[in-house]
Amino acid sequence: MARRIVAAVEDLLFKSKISETANTLGVETLFPRSPRKLIEQASSSPPDLLVLDLNSARYEPLNLLREIKSDQALKDVPVVGFLSHVQKDLAVAARELGCDRVMARSAFTRDLPEVLAGDGGRVV
Repeated sequence: MARRIVAAVEDLLFKSKISETANTLGVETLFPRSPRKLIEQASSSPPDLLVLDLNSARYEPLNLLREIKSDQALKDVPVVGFLSHVQKDLAVAARELGCDRVMARSAFTRDLPEVLAGDGGRVV
C-alpha cells in the first residue's frame, strides 16, 4: 500500500515540489483547500503524514495542529511543519502543540524525498 500524505500548503512552489517528489516516490498526496476539508479527509482515512506550512494564513496552522492532536483518529499521525528559519517563536509554539518535526523551508526542500518517504522508522 502506497504512503499517503495530506498537506496544508498553499504556496504554489512548495505544492509543486511536494507533488513532483511524491510522484517520483509513488506517494499519494492530497492538498485540501481548507482546514475543514483537511480534517475531513484525514479523519476519514488517516494519512501516513501531515505536512503543514506553518506560515499559511489560510490554514491557521497552530489552530489546525491543536485540532489534529485533539482528534482521536489523527493524534498519532506524524506532523512535519516548515517555516522560515528565523521564526523561532513559531517553531517553539508548533512543537508545544504536537508538531513532530519542525524544519526550515530550505531544509524541508533539501530533505523532501526523505520526509515524504519516511526514514528508517524515525518519526519525521
